[in-house]
Amino acid sequence: MLELLASRRRMVLGLIALVVVGSLGIWGCADHPTEYENPDASIVTTQTPNALIDAATLMGWIDEGRLNSTDPNSRDKVVIISVATSAAYATAHIPGAQLWNYSTEVYQTRLEGVAAAGTMVLSGPALDTFLSRAGIDEHTTVVFTTADDLNKATRGWWTLRYWGFPKERIKVLQGGDAGWTAAGYTLVTEVPTITPSGFSVRELAATSTFRGDLRVSIGEAIQAVDAINSGATPGVKWLDVRGGSPLPTAWIQPAQLDAWNAYYVTGTTATLLPEEELVAHLAAFGVTEATPLTYVNCQGGVKCTVPFFVLDGILGWPVKSYNGSWGQWSTYSNASIGTAWKVDVVSPGTAILRSGGTWTAGTPAIDPVANGSYTTISDTRANQVENEDAAYFNSGDTTTPPTGGGGGGTGSGC
Repeated sequence: MLELLASRRRMVLGLIALVVVGSLGIWGCADHPTEYENPDASIVTTQTPNALIDAATLMGWIDEGRLNSTDPNSRDKVVIISVATSAAYATAHIPGAQLWNYSTEVYQTRLEGVAAAGTMVLSGPALDTFLSRAGIDEHTTVVFTTADDLNKATRGWWTLRYWGFPKERIKVLQGGDAGWTAAGYTLVTEVPTITPSGFSVRELAATSTFRGDLRVSIGEAIQAVDAINSGATPGVKWLDVRGGSPLPTAWIQPAQLDAWNAYYVTGTTATLLPEEELVAHLAAFGVTEATPLTYVNCQGGVKCTVPFFVLDGILGWPVKSYNGSWGQWSTYSNASIGTAWKVDVVSPGTAILRSGGTWTAGTPAIDPVANGSYTTISDTRANQVENEDAAYFNSGDTTTPPTGGGGGGTGSGC
């Protein structure tokens, strides 16, 4: 009887051993034993305190062989994107960095509301062309830099945020190229050879979400202005960061006039203030951690991505960027535009003034079909850009993503 019990005990222990070995085969690898405790242990680029990184951190990733990696099993490769003019990039750039041509590739003219507008966010197919060329996929951490003003880099960051890239997979280099050289590193003229990825933002739908909520269309902007001015959304703030001297003579009515470069260290064009000073600057406009929402605008949707990045990428406070900004807003006073869309009169049927100051109205590229069809600012069909982009994002991809973790560094491969 004792021998039978001992035999059964040996069988149970053997089965337990098999289960343990099998579990190790599923969750870990022989050469990565720590992954048994944390499957994401080998992914380091997603672990920065916020989206702003310094040159030493980037150089560390380069030294580890992550830059432009072609390893099919890598879940933690890095791509550096220089948002600059072709001339600035050709003069000098960070080794291995790739050009995203600010003059020709970063924005588009697209129909929105009742008229076409420039400097709109890139469409899905246009962005896919760039992502594939740069070798970017869902396992890439993208670092944005620039040869001059940081607002070019933050516009790239905002674009990928809008298109559903997980926040931890997008970084901005403090100081841009100037921050790189200030840290003692050199710039080069060589252009890297890149293996295209064939990646589409549609592949992100499996692990991420389209973030149209981070962007404000013309219809959404007018509705937000009416709500703020009527007192329907107490505590909500609006910052116009066009800056300049003198300050603009006209503005979106609830906006406080700020400046995008007020977020920079004095005398620099790409180095952001320390976090405590950024918080103090925002507090001067009544924007705090408790503020329910802050809207930002500039002239064309580029400079306002600086405070957007500060609020969303560094502080983690709620913010929306008005993509068309003043360039779009100031054309919606044209006599040919339907009354409900006009921004130079009081809101129809109310005493709410939508704009302040005086200016000469621009001439928008009015679409006669949209202008005749969309008679109210709340007509969701008039949010064409975000409707089109959301449909594209969720339309399914044409490639098979690599096995393993998703875009946010949520998995691990062997």
